[in-house]
Amino acid sequence: MKIYKALLIAVAVILVAGAASADIKIVKMDHTDGFNAMGRTTPPLDQERVTWIGKDSMRTDSGDATTIIRLDTKKLYVLNHDEKTYNTLDLPVDLAQFMPPGMAEQMIPMMTFDVTVTPTDETKMIGEWKARRFDVSMTSKMATISTIMWVTKDVKFDPEAYYSMYKHLNSMIPGLEKEAEEMRKLDGLVIEEEGVTTMTIMGNTTIKKSQKTTSIEDLAAPEGTYEPPADYTEKPFDFMRAMQGQ
Repeated sequence: MKIYKALLIAVAVILVAGAASADIKIVKMDHTDGFNAMGRTTPPLDQERVTWIGKDSMRTDSGDATTIIRLDTKKLYVLNHDEKTYNTLDLPVDLAQFMPPGMAEQMIPMMTFDVTVTPTDETKMIGEWKARRFDVSMTSKMATISTIMWVTKDVKFDPEAYYSMYKHLNSMIPGLEKEAEEMRKLDGLVIEEEGVTTMTIMGNTTIKKSQKTTSIEDLAAPEGTYEPPADYTEKPFDFMRAMQGQ
């Protein structure tokens, strides 16, 4: 499910910053605890994530996963660096059109999340940013996710562009299309979070994750940042192949 790892990463990053008048470079460190599920052991993972956000564009690079979203051209690109290929999807994305007949009706209800964002009065300094705690709960038939998010108002951003990109990215992940409206309750930008996912369909396996912002800078993005590389070949999006992690 490599493509969906890339998209989940992008969704998480867009909670960190929205489009501003100048490009923003965000560097984060992601950590996932090791866990056992269905007889397989997954080791801990630490990974740097670099994101560029422009007026109407965003690029996220994490490991071998890259996602680019362009509001100006209404395109979403998913890059496969191993094969030097990329997929292009039109915005807004209708994921059901890429699924085999009948799959959407079965899959989407199982993965649809009920999302609740609860603000608290707890605050603290995280690096140079003053942050407020928000508790986020997500529940579906497949999993429950409990996350503590620390949100700052100290970074300027364009909320309308931010929620537009967030909504489009969520449309690529079954069950998350409606999450963006509830996430509007986050009064600012998320700079740190800790979460626990309980996979009910995998014997209540728990997965602990954390994300920490190490830097946010106003910089001009290098030329070509928001485009697929010229030497990459475009291929049609294959939903089933993407789900199998190929």
